[in-house]
Amino acid sequence: MKNFGAKIFKDKHKLNRLLKLAKTNKYSAPHLAKIFLCERKTILGILNLCKIKLKNLGKFKKKYFCNDNFFKTLIPSSTYWLGFVTADGCLYCGKNKSKKFQIALKESDVGHLRYFKKALNSNVKIYFIKSNRSAGFSLSSSVIFDSLVSLGVLPNKSFSMGTVSVPNNLMSHFIRGVFDGDGSLSGERITHLQIAIVGHTPLLRQIQNIFIKKCGVKKVNLYPASYANGCTISRLQYTGSQIFRILGFLYKNSTEETRLKRKYEKYLMFKNKFPLSFRESMEQYKNPAKL
Repeated sequence: MKNFGAKIFKDKHKLNRLLKLAKTNKYSAPHLAKIFLCERKTILGILNLCKIKLKNLGKFKKKYFCNDNFFKTLIPSSTYWLGFVTADGCLYCGKNKSKKFQIALKESDVGHLRYFKKALNSNVKIYFIKSNRSAGFSLSSSVIFDSLVSLGVLPNKSFSMGTVSVPNNLMSHFIRGVFDGDGSLSGERITHLQIAIVGHTPLLRQIQNIFIKKCGVKKVNLYPASYANGCTISRLQYTGSQIFRILGFLYKNSTEETRLKRKYEKYLMFKNKFPLSFRESMEQYKNPAKL
């Protein structure tokens, strides 16, 4: 061991103590070097000769953390954010092939980002971009990345997106997330009220099938919105008083943390502005068919 701290560890008691501490997997090489007043490479050399590897060798504590298992088990809150990520999130591989997740919104919706941070139990910092008045955050988590992919959210989803795997009893939460990210609510008169969602065609067809079964609306044509890289972006829209059945379905059992404030307030405004149409629409379909 003359090349690896022979003088320091000539004492067998010191050597045995080093090996004993290393086998506990509680000490890093720098920590052991401080204990024995030697260099890190000396510790690594001795342990290498003794065929002992430190469990945390080469691993560093992440600066920003989150609940990596957030999307592994779907519940109402995680399902809502899955829908929101499907609409406004992005999965990509950064430097050193690290798997990253990013989301960005209008700066005025930064409060909603804070709800997402809280749900993820994350300390990540929210960034602001003045040029386009947006806000967002990015996290490095291979577990979240892989969980989202397994559920149907693909990397670079702007170019490829199919259906998403969500339990039937949680679909209202998922679609509400998609609506908050890529949907709109507009109109001044009852006949002009409109709810619309823009997205990849397979996903919109999946959403429309849920609306047909749960809200008693009819099948409508999807309107092409754009076409790029072999993928069609379409628009699903419903008009008139029937939108109240859709919105009632989407907002049922929602919470302040799992709905975008400005869209929910517009729904309440329509509901108060057209109370008769709201009641008639809901009475027409009191018992939606089960999936």
